This record gives sequence, structure tokens and C-alpha cells, in this order.
Amino acid sequence: MPANISPQAMVIKSDELAAVGDLTGAIARLKTALETAPHFYTAWLRLGRRLYEAGHFVEAMQVTQAAEQCDPCLEDFRRVQRLMRSGAYHEAERAARRILALEPGHVRAISAIAEVAKIKNYPEGQVAALALGLRHSPANRALRKAFIDALEEVGDYQGAVDSARTLVALDENFDTLWIQIGILLRLGQNDALMVACDKALVLCLEDKKKASRVQLVRGQLLRVLGKHEESVAALRAALEQDPDNAGAWWTLADLKTYEFSSQDQAAIKALVETPTVPRREQCLATFALAKACERQGDWDATMNLYHKANQLSPDTDFEPKKFAAAIETQIRSFTPDNLSSQADRLPQGPTPIFILGLPRSGSTLVEQILASHSLVEGTVEQPVLPSIKRKAHVACAMTFQGSYFANHGDLSGEDLTALAAAYISDGALFRSENTPFFTDKLPFNFLHIGLIHKLFPHAPIIDIRRNPLDCGFSLYKQYFVKGSTFSYDLEHIGRFYNGYLKLMDYWEEILPNRIVTVHYETLVANPEQEIRALVKAIHLPFESACLNFHQTNRAVRTASSEQVRRPINTDGIGAWRRVRKHLRPLENSLGADTLDRFADCVTASK
Repeated sequence: MPANISPQAMVIKSDELAAVGDLTGAIARLKTALETAPHFYTAWLRLGRRLYEAGHFVEAMQVTQAAEQCDPCLEDFRRVQRLMRSGAYHEAERAARRILALEPGHVRAISAIAEVAKIKNYPEGQVAALALGLRHSPANRALRKAFIDALEEVGDYQGAVDSARTLVALDENFDTLWIQIGILLRLGQNDALMVACDKALVLCLEDKKKASRVQLVRGQLLRVLGKHEESVAALRAALEQDPDNAGAWWTLADLKTYEFSSQDQAAIKALVETPTVPRREQCLATFALAKACERQGDWDATMNLYHKANQLSPDTDFEPKKFAAAIETQIRSFTPDNLSSQADRLPQGPTPIFILGLPRSGSTLVEQILASHSLVEGTVEQPVLPSIKRKAHVACAMTFQGSYFANHGDLSGEDLTALAAAYISDGALFRSENTPFFTDKLPFNFLHIGLIHKLFPHAPIIDIRRNPLDCGFSLYKQYFVKGSTFSYDLEHIGRFYNGYLKLMDYWEEILPNRIVTVHYETLVANPEQEIRALVKAIHLPFESACLNFHQTNRAVRTASSEQVRRPINTDGIGAWRRVRKHLRPLENSLGADTLDRFADCVTASK
């Protein structure tokens, strides 16, 4: 090589070598360039990229970190930081893009652009920025961590799982495995999750709190898989490592069959009464103590504990007036005219069966019944439809400079068909069986029935409905990881239930016979008759396996996982009567009109 060749020319030559697959030569050229120009930022970035592509991950990370020490635009970036701190996000983004014009691949500028997109609730922009950053710096761990979250937000679930796997391959340690465990747990990737847990457990045996966290996840996973005894063993192991692991105590309680010893209850009570314990942990422990007390039949003491547990919940930002306004917005937005534009039926791919309603109404039971059918795959509580609704909003904003509710009726049939195809594609991660139907059981999808009707005119929609007093009582006894902020206040439960009824009444009015309504009490009282009617209503041939749903071996991720593995029973019917005096705020909030609608259910539960 000529001695006078410039570092810039060496970078160009390295790119040519990489393009033809000669990574060894490309890396050698870049190292030579850096010997000549040790502060050459572009060469450092390119070297990190080529080392990553060659599989030299440790060195790639070291080189990526070294590049930050040679940042030629540091003063310009400090201005971006000042703009960010002052809330001038638009100007900060413009300044960051000016840096990129001078120095393509500038990691700090790309990170700022991604952060602005996140602040603006525009995850597509965040993904685009981070993807650009990772093309230039694929061994940058901070970029990849942010990329995982952004991919999940936009509905690229497979991409999020793949990126988490790449992060672990790049630098396998407890922290990266824990990130992978989180995404695999949220997306129900059970086999890979168990492998990741086993690896993490080996890496944290000297750290009891970390080991306890992993054992808690293992216990939750084993419960999902129906391995009751193994689940209990893992949860007990979690508590042996850390007796203050409130999540483990609550998960044992949530099995609803576990008998706490007096020593267990004393340990939980001590945790509840320790003032230094974080509020969420106190909340979980108090729910666990309430469940233990419930099994002893002391209902006054039990309800006092449930009241305390709900008051401790940090997730209480539900605003009844805003929810009522949101229901009114749906009713005004989804007119018969707007609902008339629909997607074309997709030429291939399975058909979803949407099961919705309120949590604790029996949706898991309905899903388990249908998942026992040979033509139906039972999946998980998929996040896909809310993600598609957000995609529809983005399309309305970009095409019509409007919003989802204002402009969904303006979306063309072609637009809607593309969204339907995206729903099937994005949800592929959650399906493993080649069946013509699959369940999408996310209770709050009742808020998206208009979108379902527009995207999948042929897809069955099943509303499972339960007596509001039993449903409300069951909600009040349950700790939810997220999404049910209304359930920690009895009055809010009643207001939410009434909003749900109002919206469902509207769908029935403008889409008559479109939704199959199943009443939980009727299903439990006459299971064979109701199951046969349900299967017929969604145009499937009857199979006896649906009657023996409790024998179906499948993963069940909801709080009802234990119940649906037993034959149908009436244990939950009329449970509210035992504690009626404690439920007055719920009754008052529901009001006479709602209670009268369910009078037959209430009478039958006496």
C-alpha cells in the first residue's frame, strides 16, 4: 500500500473490501487508517461495524466506546442537549440532523433524534432513527436496548425478540439476559424464556435478590405451562433467596389453591408493615395476605385487607369523566356510514376470533373452550390490535393531517386491507399451529370493535359478559400488572362497567347480530347447550373436545389459568353476596338500571 494514502482513502478502500466479503482486509485497512489518524471518528465507527460483522463482538464494543472519545461534533451536540433540557424538541431535532449532515452515523445525534420521537409519541420515527444508528454502530448496547423497546411499541414483535437475542449475543451478562427475559415474558415466548432464565440463574447465584427475581419469572412461566408443583417450587425458591419478594408471595396467592402456613402469613404481614418497603411491593404483599385470609373465611378481615391493598396501588390514574368522554367519542366517530368501508378479505392467512369484554368475566374460559377445537389455535392476550389502531392513527395523521377518530372513515379499502394484513403479519410471533382460526383474547378490545369490523368483516366477535357485582368483586380482588387502573376503586369499577355496557349497546344497535354475546352465568349453568350454541354461532363444526376443555394442554397466561384446567363449576357465582356490605360503592356506582339488567343473574346466584 502506498505510504502516502490518506486515512479517508483507506476507509473508502475498506468499504470496497467489505462489499466483496473481505472483512479481514477491511478491518486491516481501518486499523492502518487509525494508526495514521487516531482521532478519525468515521474510521472508528466503521471499524466497530466491520468487527461486529466479522463476529468479533467484544472488540467491536470496545472500538464503539473508543469512537465516543473522538467525537468531532461534541460542542454542537452539547447545544442539542441544552435544547432538549429546555423542551425545545423541534429545534433540538433540527440541530441533531445538521450534525448528521456533517457526520453521518453520529451516534449521539441519532440518539437525540430517537429521544425526540419518543417524547412526541412517534415510535416509528424512533425505530427509523435507531435503525440508522445501528447500521453505523451495531455494537452499541445503548442503541440496541432502546431499539428493542421501540420495535415492541410499533408492533414489530419478532424484531424485538431478535434484537434482544442479538444484545445477549453481543454481551451475555445478567443485565442483557434480564432485558431478554422481559421481552420474552411479555410476548409469551415460553421455550426461549425458560432457556434465558436458566442462563440468568447461573450468572446470579451469588446475588440472592437477582436469583429471586429469576425464580419468580420461572414460577410464573411454569404456572402458565400448567406445571403447578414445579411452579410452587420455583416460587418457594424465590422466597428462600429473598423473603421480601412480594411478587412471589402474590403469585403463590394468585394460584388460588395455595395454602399459606401461619409462618407464611406472619412473613407477609411483616413485609406489609415495614415502612421502608416500596408502595408497589406493599400493595402486592397486601393482596397476597388478603387472599390467604379469604381462604380462612373471615370476610370482614379479608375485605379490610383488600381495601388496603387497593388503596396502596400506585396505578390509580383512572379518570371516570375522561373514560366517559372516550366512550362518547367512539359513538360519535363510528357511524354506520364510516363503518361501511371495509378491508377486502385477505387471500391467505388464518382468521382471528376476537374474545372480549371485561377482565374477570370468563374470557379465558371461552378461549379455552374454543382452543380445544382442532381448527382453532389458542394464543395469548395479544397486543397486536391496539398497535394496529395506532398504525391507523398514524396513517390518518400523515394522509389527512387529522386523527383516527376524525378520519378513519376516510381510509380507503386498500388502506384497510393493508392494516388487516399488518395485523396478521405482526401477530405471527404468537401463532405456532397451522390452523385456519386463532383466538385473540384481549378483553379491552371491546374498545376497538369498530376497527375489527372494518378490518375483518368475516371474523367472529364474542363478548363474554358477567353479572357486574361478581365481576366487580373479582376485579377488586385482583392485582393487575398494567392496563386496569380502574379496578382499584369500587366506584371506578362501576363507572367503567357502565361505559362498557353503553358502548356494547351501541355496537348492537348499529351492527345487529354482528357480536355473539355469551353470559357467563348461563354458560356455567348449561355448559353443553351453551358451548354447542357458541360453536355454531361462529360457524365451526361441533367437536366434543370443546366440552372437555379442561383436558386441553396449552399455555394459559391469565389469572384464570388454574380455573380453566378444572371442569366447569359455579364457585364464582354469587360470591359478591358474602361481602355485600363492603361493596356498597360498587352497587351505587352501577346504579339501578344496570343492576336491573342483570336481575336474572343476581336472582340465580342466591
